[in-house]
Amino acid sequence: MTSVGSVMKQIAALEISAKSNPVPLSSTSIAKPTHSKQPSQTSVAKLLTKFAAPKAFPKSKPTQPSNLRQATGEPSSGLGANRPAIDIGQYDGGLETDNEKRGEVVHGEAAEDLALDSSISREPTREWHLSDFDMGRPLGKGKFGRVYMVRTKSAPKYILALKTLYKSEIVQSRVEKQIRREIEIQQNLRHPNVLRLYGYFHDSKRIFLMLEFAGKGELYKQLSKHGHFSEKRSSRYIDQMADALMYLHGKHVIHRDIKPENLLLGINGELKIGDFGWSVHAPGNRRMTLCGTLDYLPPEMVEGKEHNEKVDYWALGVLTYEFLIGNPPFEDSSSVNNTYRRIAKVDLRFPSTISPEAKDLISKLLQYDPEQRLALSTVLCHPWIVKYRSKNSVGGDT
Repeated sequence: MTSVGSVMKQIAALEISAKSNPVPLSSTSIAKPTHSKQPSQTSVAKLLTKFAAPKAFPKSKPTQPSNLRQATGEPSSGLGANRPAIDIGQYDGGLETDNEKRGEVVHGEAAEDLALDSSISREPTREWHLSDFDMGRPLGKGKFGRVYMVRTKSAPKYILALKTLYKSEIVQSRVEKQIRREIEIQQNLRHPNVLRLYGYFHDSKRIFLMLEFAGKGELYKQLSKHGHFSEKRSSRYIDQMADALMYLHGKHVIHRDIKPENLLLGINGELKIGDFGWSVHAPGNRRMTLCGTLDYLPPEMVEGKEHNEKVDYWALGVLTYEFLIGNPPFEDSSSVNNTYRRIAKVDLRFPSTISPEAKDLISKLLQYDPEQRLALSTVLCHPWIVKYRSKNSVGGDT
């Protein structure tokens, strides 16, 4: 079987190997579910595919027929040959129905701000239109529109998730700058544990984002199903998260909204950070904006102080706890104010089921003083992480 490292190198080199046979993540028997939060989107069924790579859609078209297909349209003996067709599911006509009932054409400065097209970006792709895709099953609904599984009509027929955003609703919510920032940040990120944005385009009412299709769907769905994860599975996810966050911080990107609902699972069960709505490119590293999700907010944000990339260290500690226990460590269902108080006091309580190694890692990440939080490079060397790390597995339990 092709190694994960090899697969990642092939993706980076725009090579889609027809010889790889990813092995789906096997589930393990876990205690009765205790997880109670409501999911944000519909689950994605077990869908297997291989698709786009970092420069998958160059602006200029090749002068010779694609090496993936002969001029006749039949598969060649090169890359992609003999690859079975992927079932993208039944399209429900939702985009047309939505377009008749919701959204309005925006004008003036707002129209200019939201005329987003990756074919004229700093790293341009080819020009894209909705007619370039075969529409498939719905994958979920977001605040500003739907998400569909799609396949490009042109060879080699990449599988993507197409996310729709209605411009007038973005304007009404006054998040034009936030949406532009999210797109600008995500389009420049290249990491195996960060969901790729391959391109984007727009029409009179909508913006369309061409996103990497995460074959195993939402991590949150898995957490809800099992109630909590085993230490082995949790450790492997946190290993991937720490590596991805190191990459983001190296690009001066602070995520600020790490939580299970914003994480997806790739085809091999690998974790993917999939939402950059609250992210910020902050070379100066100092911010004041209160954002993110209450259960994951660090003391400095709760208390209205300056914050930097170490808010993501805190969130990593909260995430580790929730993976293992099924609930965030400072959650208080009786009162929001109680949750705030518990965060500010770092009122951290561990059940007896958690291992000493995991407890040690969580405690070192959930420090009141941001400067005392365990560095991500040290997280990657922590005994609890190293203990479960495997060269042959990128997902959870095997």
